[in-house]
Amino acid sequence: MVQKVLRGRDSLKKTPEMMEKLEMKKPLIVGGKHLAPKLKSIPELADAPVFDGYHPNPDLADAETGAEMIEEYGCDGIISIGGGSAIDTAKAVKGWALAGSVEKLKQNEYGDGKLPHIAIPGTAGSGAEATANAVLYENDQKSGLSDERLLPEGVVLDAGLLESLPEYHKKSCALDALCQGIESFWAKAATPDSRVHAYLAFRGVMDNLKAYLEGDSHAAEQMLDASYQSGKAIYYTRTTAAHAMSYQLTKLLGVAHGHACMMTLPALWDMLADNEEKKPMMAELAAQMGLGDARMGSRLLRGILLELDMPTPEMPDKETIEKLVHSVNMERLSNHPMELTEDDIRRVYRMAFAKVPENEAQACRDIWRYYGR
Repeated sequence: MVQKVLRGRDSLKKTPEMMEKLEMKKPLIVGGKHLAPKLKSIPELADAPVFDGYHPNPDLADAETGAEMIEEYGCDGIISIGGGSAIDTAKAVKGWALAGSVEKLKQNEYGDGKLPHIAIPGTAGSGAEATANAVLYENDQKSGLSDERLLPEGVVLDAGLLESLPEYHKKSCALDALCQGIESFWAKAATPDSRVHAYLAFRGVMDNLKAYLEGDSHAAEQMLDASYQSGKAIYYTRTTAAHAMSYQLTKLLGVAHGHACMMTLPALWDMLADNEEKKPMMAELAAQMGLGDARMGSRLLRGILLELDMPTPEMPDKETIEKLVHSVNMERLSNHPMELTEDDIRRVYRMAFAKVPENEAQACRDIWRYYGR
């Protein structure tokens, strides 16, 4: 399916045009208390019911609640607005509504019904609007849905929605898109097509991040598109070790998702750059990132973290490190370009928490400060 996409500042106001194209008259809005009112201010959506009671980490029970609202209000579509949680929740609501039961939902048995979904990202990071995957939790265990019928039929990219994001959240979301682009490029499942989207993602972030954080409106539009491209890239390939290792960093230590992914990425880069078989690929990736040498990649990534002043938690105790090591999703690791042992994973976590020596830190900062000049 080819998604219908609206781009540009104030494109949110054109949502009714997208609804008309998708034959949607009475949607359920899935979004938080901050962004959902922006949709409700559009006359055609003033009376639309709103589901805002979902969890930050979408829960399977949320899908059932949303599906019940679809039936109660007689909705013929869904509009999600917000970050990955809102969009993934909307995908799960759609899946449950079409399947009719949790058993059929888990088997991807959606029947022949129709329930179009318009996804409106409120962050430049997750790229969830471009994928047919939904991360869900059931009994505190992470699982997910993946089926092409869950791909949103419509997407609205309005950079004006990014303006009220807290600074740390802006940075973390941008790092998520950057990590997704890089991971998609080196993933085992990468293809020539997926690498086009990966390139547009990581270059889009790196070329616009500084201006975006300074409030430049054009850079914000470019960042939102880079995030969308990162979603398209991982829809083809899935993510790799940095994402697999990030989830418990968020759960146990409270590190925001994109920041958590970025913490392990430099060490994972170095491992690949040192691997004889992977050196040609890493040289190509470095060249596409505008770097003269693959070894500069990890320094650039560390420099971004340092220059953004992203606080790294203190080195956890041994017990916490072991919890992190044994929490890693092995299925996601299977897509990483080289096999990682338990000792490798342990070493990457320790390197992620280690303080960068000041002389090396300065070199890393300089690579990022002069990037693109």
